[in-house]
Amino acid sequence: MKAPRLPSFLKTTVNKQFQMPTRYYNERKERLEEAIERANTKNHGSISKGHFSNAWSKKPAKPNTSSSVRVLVLIVMLSVLAYWILKF
Repeated sequence: MKAPRLPSFLKTTVNKQFQMPTRYYNERKERLEEAIERANTKNHGSISKGHFSNAWSKKPAKPNTSSSVRVLVLIVMLSVLAYWILKF
């Protein structure tokens, strides 16, 4: 058991120093490990029935008409506002 320490007015405090271990980044190793992991998680040779017919029948995505309508409404509102301001 240690003896209790008495406070000292003459003792100077030692500042804590920052210590960080050096780290090395190897981009090639990261890419290789990621490729190996992706290869291990893939389904090897398991294609569901009708895979190719479903792949060819995909329809293109519809354009977002709600955003087009919103832009047109904003243009009309700004035009009316500009006309009203310039009229007076």
